[in-house]
Amino acid sequence: GHITAETLMSILRDKASGICVDAEGFRTAGSMVSVLPRDPALPCVHFFTATPDPSRSVFKPFVFVAGIKPAPQVRSPTFLQDPARQIPRFQSSVDRRHELYRRHQAALELMEQDQERGQQLLETLQELEKQGLEGMRELLE
Repeated sequence: GHITAETLMSILRDKASGICVDAEGFRTAGSMVSVLPRDPALPCVHFFTATPDPSRSVFKPFVFVAGIKPAPQVRSPTFLQDPARQIPRFQSSVDRRHELYRRHQAALELMEQDQERGQQLLETLQELEKQGLEGMRELLE
């Protein structure tokens, strides 16, 4: 009956169902949950992981507004000598991972190498996500 953003986030994190995949060289690339209020005067709030494996990612809130500038942490880097733009193309490679992705990968490594510290980090991230959900509820009230 009553589906919340948390319900959808939980579904997207469900590894047992096969929705969230982290095996055999394939990992869920990223996930998104949108809250679309019935009142057109209220903003739509979108939650993006912007990182793979939603079971170990944080859904971050975002509201689209005019003139918004993308956060530099989620923009892929640009290169003066970009191999994709040189002829012949792709004769070299560059690291196109954005800062948030690189930090996410470091967090995953910590979670795998030091379970206690990794669990503490995951709990901190989950608390930040909870704060984002609470902020969304306040915005929409």
